[in-house]
Amino acid sequence: MGLDICVRAAELLHGALDTSPQPGGWVRPVRFAPEQLRALGSVRAWHPGVFRQMAACTAGVSLEFETDATRVELDLRLDEPPRSSRSVIADVERHAGGPKPPYDGVGIEIDDRRLPLALPDEKNVLTWLLDDPSVAPEPGLQRLPGMGVPHRVRVWLPCLTSCSVREVRSDGTYLTPVAAREQLLVLGDSIAQGFVGGDPGLTWPARLADHLGLDLVNQGLGAQVFQVGSLAGLAGRVRPAAVVVEFGANYRFEPCLESRVWPEIRTYLYEVAEAFPEVPVWVLTRLPHAEDVYETHPRSCADAIDGLIRRAAAPHANVRVVDGSALLDAGELDALLADGSDHPGPEGQRMIAERLAFVTDATAASPEARRALALRLAQKEGELAFPLTECLRRGLGTVLLASKGAVVVEFPGGHRVAMGPSRSTLRRALTCLGPGSGVTMVCGDRVLAREVARATDGYPRACNVVVWTGDAPGVRGQRDIRVLTPAYADLIRERYDHAEYFTPGELEDLLEAGAFLGGFEQGRLVGFVGEHAEGCMGALQVSVDHRREGWGTALAAAKVARTLEEGNVPWAEVWPDNEASLALERAMGFEVRPAENFWVVA
Repeated sequence: MGLDICVRAAELLHGALDTSPQPGGWVRPVRFAPEQLRALGSVRAWHPGVFRQMAACTAGVSLEFETDATRVELDLRLDEPPRSSRSVIADVERHAGGPKPPYDGVGIEIDDRRLPLALPDEKNVLTWLLDDPSVAPEPGLQRLPGMGVPHRVRVWLPCLTSCSVREVRSDGTYLTPVAAREQLLVLGDSIAQGFVGGDPGLTWPARLADHLGLDLVNQGLGAQVFQVGSLAGLAGRVRPAAVVVEFGANYRFEPCLESRVWPEIRTYLYEVAEAFPEVPVWVLTRLPHAEDVYETHPRSCADAIDGLIRRAAAPHANVRVVDGSALLDAGELDALLADGSDHPGPEGQRMIAERLAFVTDATAASPEARRALALRLAQKEGELAFPLTECLRRGLGTVLLASKGAVVVEFPGGHRVAMGPSRSTLRRALTCLGPGSGVTMVCGDRVLAREVARATDGYPRACNVVVWTGDAPGVRGQRDIRVLTPAYADLIRERYDHAEYFTPGELEDLLEAGAFLGGFEQGRLVGFVGEHAEGCMGALQVSVDHRREGWGTALAAAKVARTLEEGNVPWAEVWPDNEASLALERAMGFEVRPAENFWVVA
């Protein structure tokens, strides 16, 4: 049977912005706009020579078609891998726990079936059979032309090198291109490009695009960092439904100053948000790495990068920050990193894709939509979820997850409030979203609190919730009680018995928002009361020489009155063994709710 159907490979390409014609009818897929290539090769780039080589690689580019053929040939000519690709491959070969070759090649998917990684023969031809041998009607039976089973075929081109394609030939009666879809645009470094991930169709960007039902445009570039101006010309050539940004790993290898890196990160993320203002953008903080092969340069600002990313992303409503450290299990890096340093192998690629898919699904809706859903879900739980309901109603925190299985809200400093009718969903959320950098407050029973403790490596402790349910309280006598400004931050830290409860910057933010009241005698601060990031009253402290003078009650009553004036419900968290505080709140008229329904995991 002859291969009578012949189609130009360029007509089947997905993930390429353009093609570059080569002699003899060959074309080279191009995944960067001309303006981008000029920027990557400019003096502003960190390593222009490396970037030009890496930009030529065909990461994320595929050919996709439908056919009734039983046999297909593709003209494919591989170029020599760039030096940077070869150096990472050498690291993999030296790593005892690394995967076995081949480290890259051509990935072929036929319907839901994947063929082994392939390479063209000495004539630059790649040949494969489409029918599944396990379901053949009879051993050795061959179908006649035009009698083949319809198949959908996707051929992933290599990640670590460039290549040219020419024609696709088949023995069927038709071979038609699959229509282009909206795209997942991935911007990143070698971790996004798919270095040593094995099958190019099984890299985390390819898996994530498949999960989202999108074409992939992979602009991962080995050695790249946040480079201002490197998006030039891109917006008019792609139509992404989602964008993922993965940079930061390469700062650790060289000297770099935070004062220089900060404006680059801030401007780059501004350029992304401006280019795609209606598109959700997920920005990853740095993924876990190992120091055994390449130690972080002592004059690198690598430790500051995650904070800079979060700070730069904050002003943009369409940008969501993903905790990159949660996408790989830090305790299993020897098996997950192909080179024992930074680059995920096949299992690492799978783990990143699965966890990132959970995060993108959880945060795909707008922040406003997530908050509205979370509030409805919390309200259905009644008193059990009151702390969560109240902070959501006030507009506090960021809703990381809102689903029927679980709700997770994060506050500045890393504290969280969580509710989870489904323990498995909440456990998965805390795995994929990261455990947070502060305490996790749990609305639920002891079993749920223990589940959270396992996920966050914390310890659960029951806590009373006290809620004001009456009218504004009166204050006896004349008291000089004022709203405190950030100028009092140091004094509060000095006098508060539990200043360690405040994360860096949290107290200043609360003071800026007018959340603290201070009591004064003859112009001197004698006590104060405030609230925590989740909106609960707290930090009540009276100077030793002014105790038993009614200041504690006066300050608490003033805070209750002010909270009610703002249209909010006053409430507080009190440890069950803090008998003095519980007695004060009961005497004032607070309702003390059972400790078994609210837990602090730290």
